[in-house]
Amino acid sequence: MKQRISLAALLLVGAALLLIQCRGARGLDRRQGPEYQDEVQSWVQAIDSKAGNGMWLVSRGYHVGDDMVAIATNSPVSHASILDLEKRQVIEAVGKGVVVTDLDKFIHDTHRLIIIRPQNWTPDRGTEAVAKAREKVGSGYDYLGIVGAPQKSHFYCSELAAWSMGLRVDRNGPHRVLHPKDMHRYGAILFDSGERDGDPDFPN
Repeated sequence: MKQRISLAALLLVGAALLLIQCRGARGLDRRQGPEYQDEVQSWVQAIDSKAGNGMWLVSRGYHVGDDMVAIATNSPVSHASILDLEKRQVIEAVGKGVVVTDLDKFIHDTHRLIIIRPQNWTPDRGTEAVAKAREKVGSGYDYLGIVGAPQKSHFYCSELAAWSMGLRVDRNGPHRVLHPKDMHRYGAILFDSGERDGDPDFPN
C-alpha cells in the first residue's frame, strides 16, 4: 500500500511540474538594490519590535522554488520558516532539506514578509520550537508531502513550521497539505509588509 501511495504521489509531482512548465514559471521582478534599502530595514525593525523566537515568517521569496510554489498554488506567498530571533537566523525547509539561514540574507531574498504568532505561543514555547526545528537541520525535503503522501522525518516548509509548534502533520491526502498561504489560520498576523515597493512599511 505504501508503495502505491508513493507511486501515485510521484505521478502527481510530475504532473504538477508539467503544469508549471506549460503555464510558464514566470517569477517576480527581483526588486533588489539600494533603492529598497530603507524598506528592507523597516522589515528588520518590524521583526525586532513584534516578533519572537519560534514565530513564523511567511514570505514570497525570489528563488525559483518560490516562483514554482506561488504559481502552482495560485498564492501571493510561497514559503514559511521559523524565526530564531536570538541568533538572527531562520530555520527553513528548502529543496536541499532543512537548513539554517542568516536573517539578513533571508530578508534580502524576500519580496513580501508576514510575521505570524502561532496559536498558544509563549516565549518559552517559542524557544522550544526553535530547539525542535534545529534538531531537524540536515533532514531531507518532503517532496511527497507536498502532494499529500508525507514522509516521516522529512519536511516541507510549512510542515516544519507547524510541527515545531506541536501541530499535527504527516496527514495523508492532497486536501491535507498545509500550504504557506494557510498558515494564518493557525496564528495571528502581527505584520504584513505587502509587496516590496521601496517605501518603508514599519512603523506605519
